[in-house]
Amino acid sequence: MYYFAYCTWLNDPELRRYMPNAEFVAKGYAQNHLIRFHAAGEREDRGWCHLDDTGTAYGHQAHGVIFSHDPKHYEEDYDDFERCSLTVHGEDGKAYDCWTYRLITPGIAMRPPNFYWEHIPAGLKNWNLPEAYIQQVQKIYDDAAPCPRADRPNPSAIPGKSAATR
Repeated sequence: MYYFAYCTWLNDPELRRYMPNAEFVAKGYAQNHLIRFHAAGEREDRGWCHLDDTGTAYGHQAHGVIFSHDPKHYEEDYDDFERCSLTVHGEDGKAYDCWTYRLITPGIAMRPPNFYWEHIPAGLKNWNLPEAYIQQVQKIYDDAAPCPRADRPNPSAIPGKSAATR
């Protein structure tokens, strides 16, 4: 089973909190997808990563990393997120049927808290993703509304299923 990491899970320590035994397969991209930052539904307390595949994503690529993992992780649910399937084109020339998480109901464009955001540029750089892509993600982040509690601490060293523990 293949998971497409595109946002915070690009940073290895964050990925390992949730999928400790995930194995690298390839770097790749999802065509006609775009990283966004949104509040979840009607909430206005913080933003999250979202993988947009609506009309505004047409022509864009979301870059990330493909990992293989224990199928049990496919059954893990998190507040405000759903699993979605997508084709990811690997740098190795292969197409992979992957899944990932995205917001169920993206709300207003909003930045995530600092502890969450810090995983994103770190992961993008660690995987040596294209500089133009890194700049694009930074601009999307900059254009989103500020997080009202940007400096809040990470609420949990151990990931939970509820939004309050993440």
